[in-house]
Amino acid sequence: MSHWIFLGDSVTDCQRKRARRYQGQPEALGQGWVRYVANKLAANGQAVDVWNRGYSGAMTQELMQQVDWWPDQEGEPITADLVSLMIGINDIWHPFWKGTGHAIDDSLKAYERLIGELKNRTRRLVLVEPVALPCGEVTQDWRAPLNELTAGQQKLADAAGCLWVPMQEALMHDARGHNAEYLHDGVHPTDLGHRWLSIRWLRALENAGYLSESHP
Repeated sequence: MSHWIFLGDSVTDCQRKRARRYQGQPEALGQGWVRYVANKLAANGQAVDVWNRGYSGAMTQELMQQVDWWPDQEGEPITADLVSLMIGINDIWHPFWKGTGHAIDDSLKAYERLIGELKNRTRRLVLVEPVALPCGEVTQDWRAPLNELTAGQQKLADAAGCLWVPMQEALMHDARGHNAEYLHDGVHPTDLGHRWLSIRWLRALENAGYLSESHP
């Protein structure tokens, strides 16, 4: 049985149940794209134990400060075969609603520290591009800082030899003016958006040959 951990913010969290009694139950996976990924893996007969460690509102530098950010079994940290990390959108969003400047360099330094820590904990590290679409809370002013952040994330992913999963350009293309049907407020996915993320993520892993490794 492989152990896969999904780390992130509210896009990953999706109202997951945190109590230990829910681990191994669908409620622990939340109601979003991580659950769709887990369901698809199970339907394909792939032996994967999925752990959701999304934390709503978390910025990049806050992730490892969260209680129980890394799962354990019987008091021992689990050994992960694969970790997926999608984080950074709050590094863009929070400064806008607080009226402060963006600290992209600080966000990227925190991202680099995360990469270093996670590479010591897993064989496979998958880094997923955070997304936003102009609707709801999101304006065109988001574009420049988000592009700067994700370009920096991709550069760090490449330097560390991690799989980078691009999302933004493909989402903009597929939404084609129906942005709120995918991200209801410009950041948080609708059910359609979560399904889209899960399909895109699974396709990237399939192309990288990672899915075949999880078969019993």
